[in-house]
Amino acid sequence: MAKIIELKIKKTKHSMKNKTLAIFGIGTYILSVLSSATNLEGNSIAPIALIVISGIATIVFIIMATVRLWKKAKNLSIMFVSSALILFILMVIQEFTLSSYGSPIIILLNIVKVINFVVFVWVIIKLFKLKN
Repeated sequence: MAKIIELKIKKTKHSMKNKTLAIFGIGTYILSVLSSATNLEGNSIAPIALIVISGIATIVFIIMATVRLWKKAKNLSIMFVSSALILFILMVIQEFTLSSYGSPIIILLNIVKVINFVVFVWVIIKLFKLKN
């Protein structure tokens, strides 16, 4: 009887499969691209609800992917969370400062965006390769 209960607990421990989580991550990336739409003046034209949903889904994906990969790829998890936090901090700094085109903060922000994207793709690939 104890073995049956133990097997049921092990089966229900991860309710979402790794491939499903990877597809959810791809969906969050598409949502973030859709919610970043701007007009010619640089003003956001995306609905506030889409921006909020995109932000919440991205945070949920980052947390779930980090927890899921923590035992299998701890360094990747740390890089994923770190790049997301650094990107968030730099975007907040850019929002509150008047930075001109080509300023060091803009260049650093673009470098971190590329690093964050590469780490994101690496996380998606790792999730697809992991067995459930």
